[in-house]
Amino acid sequence: MNTQRLLSLSRLILPIAFFGYGGFVNYEILTGDRVAMDRAEGSLIKGEVSASLGSQYARAMPHREPAVAWLGAARYLLAGEGRDGVMVGQDGWLFTDEELVLATEADMDRVVSEIVAAQARLQAMGSRLVLMPLPAKIDVYRDHAPDQELARAMEAQYDRFLERLAAVSIDAVDTRTALIEAAARTPVFLQRDTHWTPDGAMAVAAAVAESGLVPSGETSFVERDGEPQEITGDLVSFVTDEAMAPRIGLGPEKILPFVAEASEDAAGGIFATDAPLVGTYLVGTSYSANESWSFAPALMLALERDVLNFAEQGRGPVRPMRVMLDDPSLTQNPPELVLWEFPIRYLGDPSIWPDDLRADADAALQGSL
Repeated sequence: MNTQRLLSLSRLILPIAFFGYGGFVNYEILTGDRVAMDRAEGSLIKGEVSASLGSQYARAMPHREPAVAWLGAARYLLAGEGRDGVMVGQDGWLFTDEELVLATEADMDRVVSEIVAAQARLQAMGSRLVLMPLPAKIDVYRDHAPDQELARAMEAQYDRFLERLAAVSIDAVDTRTALIEAAARTPVFLQRDTHWTPDGAMAVAAAVAESGLVPSGETSFVERDGEPQEITGDLVSFVTDEAMAPRIGLGPEKILPFVAEASEDAAGGIFATDAPLVGTYLVGTSYSANESWSFAPALMLALERDVLNFAEQGRGPVRPMRVMLDDPSLTQNPPELVLWEFPIRYLGDPSIWPDDLRADADAALQGSL
């Protein structure tokens, strides 16, 4: 039997096995001592019946999670596929299917208008804004991508975003070139996670320093290694579970985070009592917020500036900026500089726009573009 036929059969056999298993469990529940619906007391409207049935399924299927993990592993090995949420690339590389979403002109308008509005508020306080657009992983590592056309499309989206920012006089750093150049020497994205590595963060920080958009500060920092970490990529869960992953070549990846500490010859020395106000703020997503990636320390080392981190995990790029701008203390002690990290895979993602922000962004669009 040739390989192509085996893959075709696997796509048929795996769903049959799974639904057959599900049918067996349903039969066991419905032919038990009492019928499931008799045991499920409560109002359908309140969802109590659903909750009761859910607990019965959990008892009837104690091996459900291992079964799903095994089925996912088999699907990956035989068909080279995962569940919705992941794209399986070459050589064990996984990519988020968020990079399937291409921004429309309306999407781009909304994002750019939001950035223009943020810049206007910062300028009113005497602060500067510098954007750090982050390219798609599938673009940087297109040799491992499952779809070369999509990689090219994400490259075009990155270029289009830079062009739109330039058209409205938003300072932006070209991080894509820096990441591609660094990728020839060291991993800049994790193979099985949506995020970059500390080396990728360092490459972007160096690009910010070399862009000419951010003057060098006056605080000298030294790099200190943190504890080594093993990261099970966030995309692995769309294939199988953490226990099964190493058996199919999707095991954890090692990284070495770092921190930045003021050197002894920094202004005031290590015994200084009057620390200067932080003049540089960082806003963004989990690329900046997660200490495992060491982006804030990388910026401190590259820029010789202390950095206060306002980034948040799991909130997208827009909400953290709004939270920072709405903080009453910001107007009392405005920063000299705000660095905004913005992955381009969010440009066409409607989830970054809560209802209250959509209306504001649309209004800003009418007044600024």
